[in-house]
Amino acid sequence: MKKLPYGLSDFVRVKKENYYYIDKTSFISKVENSADFLFFLRPRRFGKSLFLNMLIAYYGIEYKDEYENIFKDTYILNNPTPLKNSFYIMKFDFSGIDVTDYENSFRSNLTDVIKNFIHNYNISIEFENDNPIDRLRSLFSHCETKNLPIYIFIDEYDNFVNKLLVMDMNNYKGLVTTNDAFYKQFFTTLKVGTSQNNSSIRKMFFTGVSPLALYDVTSGSNIGKNISTDEWFNDVVGITKNELSDMINYYKLDNQKEQIINRCDIWYDSYRFNKDIEYTIYNSDMILYYLDSIINRGKEPDTLIDVNVRTDYSKLKYLIYTNKKLNGNFDIINDLIQNNEVYINNLKDNFSAFEMSETNNFLSLLFTLGFVTIERYRAQLKLSIPNMTIKTILADFIEHAYKDMDFNLIQHKLSKYLSDFGYDKNLEIFHYLNEQIKQHSSIRDFISKEAHNKASLITYLTLNSQYEVFSELEVTKGYVDLVLNPIVSEIPYGAVLEIKYISKDSYTDSKLKEVVKGAKEQIARYEIETIKSFKETKFIKVILVYRAWELIYCEEVI
Repeated sequence: MKKLPYGLSDFVRVKKENYYYIDKTSFISKVENSADFLFFLRPRRFGKSLFLNMLIAYYGIEYKDEYENIFKDTYILNNPTPLKNSFYIMKFDFSGIDVTDYENSFRSNLTDVIKNFIHNYNISIEFENDNPIDRLRSLFSHCETKNLPIYIFIDEYDNFVNKLLVMDMNNYKGLVTTNDAFYKQFFTTLKVGTSQNNSSIRKMFFTGVSPLALYDVTSGSNIGKNISTDEWFNDVVGITKNELSDMINYYKLDNQKEQIINRCDIWYDSYRFNKDIEYTIYNSDMILYYLDSIINRGKEPDTLIDVNVRTDYSKLKYLIYTNKKLNGNFDIINDLIQNNEVYINNLKDNFSAFEMSETNNFLSLLFTLGFVTIERYRAQLKLSIPNMTIKTILADFIEHAYKDMDFNLIQHKLSKYLSDFGYDKNLEIFHYLNEQIKQHSSIRDFISKEAHNKASLITYLTLNSQYEVFSELEVTKGYVDLVLNPIVSEIPYGAVLEIKYISKDSYTDSKLKEVVKGAKEQIARYEIETIKSFKETKFIKVILVYRAWELIYCEEVI
């Protein structure tokens, strides 16, 4: 039985040590037939590094004698391309740059790559100084003279500059815009290295999570072609439904297949990176994390979200504040957390970090980071949160924003109340949430709009390990405002919540009775048990009525 390559991006090791490998080698010819200078963006932990290392093993001249051994049982073994094992490989990995001393760390990184390149290919060259940028120029010139074709690979090209962006905008600006900044000089050197007759740099392939740094460095990313949303490359990384099914069959989990696929669909699926693609894909890390626990422990992981896919709150924090106040970008995230779709004419694949106040740019960034997925809707694009993992991460993000406004719920109390609800049908959880909001004027003022009551509920209910939270879930005869479905079978009760609002100006006792009556009629029509994955759950139907931000009615419908 092959081992799962969870957390492993060393392609040669994956193949030689008999790890399970999802064959992506058919994409090699597509890469080769595309432009010579490419950059490819995907969210974190999607398998980019493994794919890049596969390309290195295929194109590197040093792997020529091991080709058949490394690529056994793959498509490319018997379908090689003209450029197989024909390049001198120069690989940079910027994930390890120390952002607290980024200039020295970056220079050391370049110096190490140059030394390794010279050693690996036994190149004899003398340098005039210690400046790694100057050494790169000399090395490229030398290889040009010797007719040594170089393939440049950069993994996580934007890793440390993105960290710098959220830590210190001024330093970021200097790094990507100042002509003598070493980061900008590096990319200028690469571009010059491709522009001469018989240039040594023949091909380049960069990976990252956003185009911000490359746009700011090259004034529009004109150093290469962005293939991130190309239909050809939609599932060059990630796991398709057929690939997941094959894994389940290989590890003889057929008796759990329906349960596994249902869980993975809700928590790890629904990524689409081209608007015309009809199918969706899973995040690779999330699937391997989940299956690793199923195979090796015989049960689901205790926490369904791998800590490795969580995005640091600070990476988006600076985008939602203007003059220390929450801005329209935060409203977009609040809308998304309620499963309200956001519509846009076109996503931008090149935009600057200095223009993130523009809605189109902010939505495009959310897309590249994997916080939203796309599908075509008439002449527009519909953006929505892909799965429960991302919904939880965004809920965590919103909670941090609330904390910045001095609104901080005691999580262990919230968990206790939610547990009391799941086992005893105790509705105190909803009163607790509302009482906390009433005591904090800053958050109360912010959520004075009706929709934010629901957003606050979703945010805090999502940040638990007991329930999956669905908003606007389609069921027979309607859409349910909120559904709480137990994650573990030991919790006996789930919930169907119908949420209603009455404005302060229109409130009367008779108006409340009218609203409650209508809510009871509406919630009675929902046939939640018709959803296949919910059949084993007993659902309590609860009506919540708010007057502005205040909960004035909370009752179970018997």
